Amino acid sequence: MRARLAAPVEQVVAEVNTFLRGWAGYFRYGNSAHAFDKISSYARMRLALFVAKRHKHGRSWGFAQVYRSGDDLGLISLNGTVVAPRPNRPWRAPAEHRR
Repeated sequence: MRARLAAPVEQVVAEVNTFLRGWAGYFRYGNSAHAFDKISSYARMRLALFVAKRHKHGRSWGFAQVYRSGDDLGLISLNGTVVAPRPNRPWRAPAEHRR
């Protein structure tokens, strides 16, 4: 939204991180690593576009700022958050136990 362009980048990153933490906490059980990669890429892209628009530069300048920062301007990483739903036990109970 254009109204958010007045907000500091740190505030926008904090709000996006809150969303990402909630999303990752809910979907981390199971096979969601591919989806986490996609949502992380999308969040970085949107942050880069926000930074470029806020500073009245082109898209490539915004992407350069995000990727050069080393920590994606404070954006959290979703890598390594996927866990098995039941650690140290099989994903599904054997067929004779499901009845």
